[in-house]
Amino acid sequence: MRVNDIHTDTELSDVARLFFGDDFPSVSLEYDGKTFTVELPEKRYEFEYADDIYGVIPPAHKIGRLSKIAVYDALCAFTGRDMAWGALTGVRPSKLFYECLRSGMDNAAAVDAMQKIYRVSGMRSSVLDEIIKAQKGKVEFSSEYYNLYVHVPYCTTRCSYCSFVSAPIAKNRAQSQQYVKLLCDEIMRSKDLLRECGKKILSVYIGGGTPSALDDDTFAELLDAIGDLGCEYTCEAGRPDTVASEKADIMRSHGVTRVCVNPQTLNDKTLAAIGRSHSADDFFRAYDTVRARGFDVNCDLIAGLDGETLDDFVKSLDGVYALRPQNITVHSLSKKNGSAIRYRSDENSDISKMLDHALTHVDGYRPYYLYRQKRQAGNLENIGFSLPECECVNNITTMEETVGVMACGAGAISKIFENGNISRFANMRDVSLYISRYDEKLTAKLDCFRAAFA
Repeated sequence: MRVNDIHTDTELSDVARLFFGDDFPSVSLEYDGKTFTVELPEKRYEFEYADDIYGVIPPAHKIGRLSKIAVYDALCAFTGRDMAWGALTGVRPSKLFYECLRSGMDNAAAVDAMQKIYRVSGMRSSVLDEIIKAQKGKVEFSSEYYNLYVHVPYCTTRCSYCSFVSAPIAKNRAQSQQYVKLLCDEIMRSKDLLRECGKKILSVYIGGGTPSALDDDTFAELLDAIGDLGCEYTCEAGRPDTVASEKADIMRSHGVTRVCVNPQTLNDKTLAAIGRSHSADDFFRAYDTVRARGFDVNCDLIAGLDGETLDDFVKSLDGVYALRPQNITVHSLSKKNGSAIRYRSDENSDISKMLDHALTHVDGYRPYYLYRQKRQAGNLENIGFSLPECECVNNITTMEETVGVMACGAGAISKIFENGNISRFANMRDVSLYISRYDEKLTAKLDCFRAAFA
């Protein structure tokens, strides 16, 4: 095997980006069946890996994964640096931990394998162990159940880091009402299909955007279409400025059980800089509003925001932690395609300290789900913590891909799980196209599910 230039291999070039970003030097890889040779400017590295490593890595993935490890090992030697997640570049590190367990290892051996084979740090390997233990009994694969995801692509303003399908509600009020009417039809027809095919809904998640940015009547119309399904039911009300008593009452009366109220930071100066139209005090008022009605609450924070210090992040984390919401998720800032900060090359130098602080200063909570994204500051992670037995089942089953997803709305991606296979169907991402091609694309989506269920 020979890869003359790893620019031509997405997996290998992703490893180089861990160290250099997009502007990485010439790197080539060669494998002769025994030795991996990595060529860098004026440097040459050779690696051979023990045969017992193959007992963990499935044979079909052996060469690909060892190639990534060889490139990673060479770049560590070349730069004198290593990464918290080692040679891993994928979204779901927990899948590899589960793979180790399926190979016959116990948890301690799997922790050791993550460090020795994939070069994951001791702290992150232990975090994975905690997550797998928190997920016990909640991740069994099932083709009987589906999560229902509903996407509302409107918000009060657009944050600088946002890459989701979302538009300012004030400029799109008429469109939002037309959109929701079609979305309600898609939801009801999708539920009908699941019922006809003998499937059950495990959980509901309304995301965005900010669903609570809709006016009260339109918001109630949407929740009417979903109905009270008697399951875990999460609604994002991420912008505290959209959470009034009326909205909270609508959610309560329609069976919502969990509400996301996301400050992102409790630093008012940062909130203004990133385009949020609320203050820290608005968050506390919104939090009190939803907690007074008995909802479980999810709160999100972002580590690595421009201009924030470690002290700023600690203040935000401590402020949310003191409220004792059921879930706290800490996101590492990601410069994703479609965001205003996508092409910025600078990075908050305190990001690693922020994540390390979160991992060690949330007593009473335990990590229960984790995922990673490309172009994430510090090559770190997004991690969710929960109070014991307060885990969000939707987060677990979606991230671990153990339950299918019936997804409704612009840009929503359904995942169909049948016979051990996963297939996907993506709705039109552009809202105008979602509206203009609604009948055509809905028919195609339902046909795709019917074919899989046949």
